[in-house]
Amino acid sequence: MSGHRNFNELLTKMSPERRARVKAEAENLHREYVLSQIRQQVGLTQTDVAERLGVSQPTYAECERGSNMRIGTLQKIVTALGGELSFHVLIGGRDYNLQMPQPV
Repeated sequence: MSGHRNFNELLTKMSPERRARVKAEAENLHREYVLSQIRQQVGLTQTDVAERLGVSQPTYAECERGSNMRIGTLQKIVTALGGELSFHVLIGGRDYNLQMPQPV
């Protein structure tokens, strides 16, 4: 493997500050978020998202608290947040990206 280095070897050559930043960024990539955290990260209020969805703020607030949301509803919320919903499925140690149909 000419020209390739082991990532751990690269880490040892980084400053402690840089290693800490790399670790924090990696942890953030694997972090699980709830809808309210995502909404806050993109700088929107519940009222902002509710207006984009055409529902009341209390109705949207219930969506954020709900534990049994329909996929179509979640897809609309993610779109209102400016994102795209995607799923991945783990079966037998293999990771599959599941393509979602686009809302009509």
